[in-house]
Amino acid sequence: MPDKKLQLRTEYRKARPAPVQQKQIMPTGKLLLVTVAGLTTLGGFIADWNKTHLFNPNWPPHAKFHDAMSITIATFLGGAGMYLLLRQGEYLQRDTQMAAMLPAFFWASQGISFAFPGAKGLESEFPELVPRIKGVWLNEKFVAIAMLSLTGIGYTLERQRQND
Repeated sequence: MPDKKLQLRTEYRKARPAPVQQKQIMPTGKLLLVTVAGLTTLGGFIADWNKTHLFNPNWPPHAKFHDAMSITIATFLGGAGMYLLLRQGEYLQRDTQMAAMLPAFFWASQGISFAFPGAKGLESEFPELVPRIKGVWLNEKFVAIAMLSLTGIGYTLERQRQND
C-alpha cells in the first residue's frame, strides 16, 4: 500500500504544471549603469542641440565644432557602454568594468573642464536657465558629479551581484 501512495505522489508531481516564472527585472546596479550610459548617449543632443549651444549665433564656428565633438564623443562612449552592458558573453566582469568606465570618461572630462582657464558653466551666458540653491549654481559640474556617483554606485552593486 505505501508503494501505491508513493506512486500516486510521483505521478501527481509529474502532472503538475511548472510554476510560472516571472520576468526578471534588471538588477539595480545594472539599471543604474544602463541609465548613465543612456543619458550619456542622448544627453548632448538634449542639452546642446539648441540655441544655447550648437545654434547659438554668438558662438564662433570653432566653438560649435568643439560642441559637436562633445556630442559625438558622448554618443560613442555612452553607446559603447550600453552595448557592453546588454550583450551576452563570457567576459561579464570585464564588460561591466568597461561599460562603467567609458561613460565615466565623458562625465569626468566635463567636471574637470571647469579647471581650465576661462571655462564657465551655462550660467555664464544663460543664468535664467540654471537653478541655484543658496547661491550655488547647479550647473554641468553637478551633473557630472551626479553621473559619476551613479556610475560608482551602479558598478559596485553590479560587481557584488556578479560575485555572489
